[in-house]
Amino acid sequence: MKFMDKWATPLAGAIMIIILVVVISGFTPTRSLFCKEDEICLREWLTATSGWAAALAAFITLFALRRQIAAQERQIDHQLGNIEPDMMVRCTVGEDFSPVAQVTVTNRNRRPLNVHYLEVAPSNRVKLFPHHVKIDGSERPQGKAFGQPGVIVNCLLPGKEDGRPPSTAVLTCLFEPEGEPDSVDEEGLARYHVKFGCHGLLHGDSASPCVIWAEAELVMMS
Repeated sequence: MKFMDKWATPLAGAIMIIILVVVISGFTPTRSLFCKEDEICLREWLTATSGWAAALAAFITLFALRRQIAAQERQIDHQLGNIEPDMMVRCTVGEDFSPVAQVTVTNRNRRPLNVHYLEVAPSNRVKLFPHHVKIDGSERPQGKAFGQPGVIVNCLLPGKEDGRPPSTAVLTCLFEPEGEPDSVDEEGLARYHVKFGCHGLLHGDSASPCVIWAEAELVMMS
């Protein structure tokens, strides 16, 4: 959809210009595809220019309306609180100065979001261990899930309410390498380029699965 919204009009114009150039050039046998043998091809096509121009204008108008409708739908979804939660990941250091991945999940949806699992893709690069979970600054104990790869419990983000900021969860995760790094710099720092996937459920009349993805670079001593 994004490709068509951006390039549909230029492509349509380019195709029309190419056809016109081919016809004007009189190249055989392409000329026979567009003109009869006993007619002046260029004159006939120039006579039909108004129809082609109208078709092109209608084509451009339809895609402009499509973009406007999509923008209106996004605005309505935002007002109704139907937008997807978002996530940000950054590599930082913990209290003992060891490297950690800090995952921030923001629930802008009107429905509560229950986060229950974090994964790293590709799965054979890094192993992830959720360590601390805070929701709106309040610590959430992990109990038996502590130390289990990717598992998160007691992480329920309230739904977005009008006039109030969205609820935010900060998940601090330890990580261990499992595969070869993408690069190692002169200081011995190994870099892993991975994607984080946050799995959860949006609760309402019925629970619906929710998966959020974000790219990140994890850095550790090699």
